[in-house]
Amino acid sequence: MAGPFCSWSGIEPMRVDVAIVGGGIAGASAAYFLAKHGSVALIEREQHFSYHSSGRTAAQFTVGIGAPTMRRMAQASRAFLEAPPEGFAEQPILTPRGCLTVGRSEQAATLHRLEEHLASVGAQARRLSRDEALALFPALRAERIDAGVYEPDAMDIDVDVLLQGYLRGARAAGAHLFTRADVQTIMRADGRWRLSWNGGEIEAEVLVNAAGGWTDAVAATAGLAPLGVVPHRRTAFTFALQTEFDARDWPHVGTVDYDWYVKPEPGCLMGSLADAVPVAPFDAYPEDIDVAQAIENIERDTRLRVGRPLSQWAGLRSFVRDRNPVAGMRREAPGFFWLAGQGGCGILTSPAMGQAIAALVAGKPLPDPIKQLGVAEADLSPERESLDAGD
Repeated sequence: MAGPFCSWSGIEPMRVDVAIVGGGIAGASAAYFLAKHGSVALIEREQHFSYHSSGRTAAQFTVGIGAPTMRRMAQASRAFLEAPPEGFAEQPILTPRGCLTVGRSEQAATLHRLEEHLASVGAQARRLSRDEALALFPALRAERIDAGVYEPDAMDIDVDVLLQGYLRGARAAGAHLFTRADVQTIMRADGRWRLSWNGGEIEAEVLVNAAGGWTDAVAATAGLAPLGVVPHRRTAFTFALQTEFDARDWPHVGTVDYDWYVKPEPGCLMGSLADAVPVAPFDAYPEDIDVAQAIENIERDTRLRVGRPLSQWAGLRSFVRDRNPVAGMRREAPGFFWLAGQGGCGILTSPAMGQAIAALVAGKPLPDPIKQLGVAEADLSPERESLDAGD
């Protein structure tokens, strides 16, 4: 069996049942679930897996998500994340954190919609007064908020534990894991897909396109029409704790109009503008103006003094037109499956999305935990009407 980071130099192409392009959390989860049913190759162009979006996440599990299918896929993932299979991880993936969303009186309707979204998938939601919100997050400026909604079952996600569990499980099931493999050509011949890169070539009956912000570029390499996946940049940074506050038990906190959030991290706080700026796919870097605006917004609504950030970075969040995830195949390209559009929720939806794509590749129904939350194959399909630009 191939090792964790392999190269292939055989005269004939390696043959597998499924080739997955993209080694972020979506591709890793797909490899984990698909490797139980056939031979799999996971192909990542960077030097290590989860380099782009998955490695730069706020790592929060929440089901307070506006897009309905995304919200249901997050809730369908909860059981796996809370109690993964034996041997998947040596430590918990989730730890309690809670999520507080605050707003002003004129934003009451938006806060109510958040309550409805949480309730729609059976999650807990508590409406809070100003004083109750201040008790949870005492750094808030009382004059800047009037109410809040608290999701007590929101959690922190240990992304590396989750990712390594997927990769270790895929490898144990016989999957071949490639890094530094920048796919240059994709061709369809004799009912199979042939992918090649400098130093490697693979043939597969099924190709899963899990390339995140580069999803449409991979499709173009295969000669296929784009899905309309648009990467969006989000900037984040860390800053020092203040001696007058004990942040250890603070929840993840943000405004209902998404103009900042703050999250406790070991020894510091994380802050963000909660921005989503459409960009071309690239190795994202933070823009000084976004960091400055986030600091201004945080200091406007809280008593935190950010000062000079300790570190800063940016990542890509990729969306399709209706902001819901995609898992499935178009009739025009047999054996080419899309796994895309997780929009910053790829970590927390990865168990359900991985199980969904594995079922669809095998021609089986979606798993019961997904169907029980009201998600049908049509809701994930890349051929759904809500993705039509002419809709």
